[in-house]
Amino acid sequence: MDKLNIMMASGEYPDAFALTENFKSKLLQFANDGLLTDLSPYLDKYPNLKNVMPKEAWLPVTQEGKIWAIPYNRHDGFTQVVYINKKWLDTLDLKPPRTIDEFYEVMKAFTEKDPDRNGKNDTFGLVGNNDLTYGGRMFQAAFDAESYKFRDNELQPPEITEEYRDYLGFMNKLVSEKILDPEWPTITGAIFRQKINTGKYGMFNGFWHFASGKEFADGVMDNYIAVEPPLRQDGTPSTFTYNSTNRHYIAIPQGTKNVEALLKFLDWAVSPEGTRFNFLGIEGKHYTEAGGAFQKTSTERAALHWAFSLVKHGLLNDEVKAYMKTEYKDAVIDNLTLATSVGTLDKVAAALPYYPELAAYNLPKIAQEYTAKTILGNEKIDTSWNDYVKKYRSSGGDKAIKQWSDWYAKEGSKLN
Repeated sequence: MDKLNIMMASGEYPDAFALTENFKSKLLQFANDGLLTDLSPYLDKYPNLKNVMPKEAWLPVTQEGKIWAIPYNRHDGFTQVVYINKKWLDTLDLKPPRTIDEFYEVMKAFTEKDPDRNGKNDTFGLVGNNDLTYGGRMFQAAFDAESYKFRDNELQPPEITEEYRDYLGFMNKLVSEKILDPEWPTITGAIFRQKINTGKYGMFNGFWHFASGKEFADGVMDNYIAVEPPLRQDGTPSTFTYNSTNRHYIAIPQGTKNVEALLKFLDWAVSPEGTRFNFLGIEGKHYTEAGGAFQKTSTERAALHWAFSLVKHGLLNDEVKAYMKTEYKDAVIDNLTLATSVGTLDKVAAALPYYPELAAYNLPKIAQEYTAKTILGNEKIDTSWNDYVKKYRSSGGDKAIKQWSDWYAKEGSKLN
């Protein structure tokens, strides 16, 4: 990133560069500064990029009709499922839960009824990591607290909605009753995996590919089954909500001479031939095909690492699943199918324009600090919620909401 910043500032632009979704704001900053090529006039010439790539994949890099990068759209853009310890369900004669209340009762039983039958009080119903992307999102989804809401003529971020308040109250209940592992604020991804390996946890949400067992000790994930997130309070299905289904973007600076040559190459990458190459490599060298089934024949070429890959169209069709079967068992791919069915894109969040001045407000930090304090019980939601919302708004939130709302009234409402 340092090298790229220096190159872009000096005018010694690369022909193209890739940035991950986490750095999308930097990409849009370059676009805002007039340093990138608008790709929208070119796409009619490239049928795969135009027609195969899903329209939603372009939202994060489209502003006022201009397109600033080619998206790598993930075939597993919707990543999350809920894992429940099936062995413990059987031991306690419990059925997989569906409602929020049923999830609570199962987690409570996992905590208090010695599901591993070792005679010790050493199990937890739920484990989460330090931002609760593992362990908390299932309930954030159930309380419909992940997406932007247009209310009172305002486009409100999820962190100041009443739904989010209800979610925080529920999570605080799990902490106060010691159902959620109280160490969650210090649990990194690596520590999370170590904890799952101990066999002391009944439930969490996480990536579909956890079921492959590659991230955990042998046999640990055999005890878990994947299920849908809890139903919403009104009984309707809940979904995990995502701001993007892209992994990275390839942008082309102003002044690049062979723009069309590069676009032709990327258009091939999302063609049927390019898709097969992305997943499998070269036929006869890295894989063989017989009757529509594929088998890898060489370990020389691993799958292209996402950071250095080409672009993908993100479609989870039968063709892609057939390629994936060279890496994953059917049951693991079934979990990806489940994750896809219980995932949804917040198109508004995906398409929100880049406003450089909002970075100074650091609104995410305000929300993150309040989330941690209230879930841990260091602040009482009933007495602090209104003050928190006022702080969020007065710290730049009102200005942000005004910009988001003006954009939504003009453009964003067309997305739904």
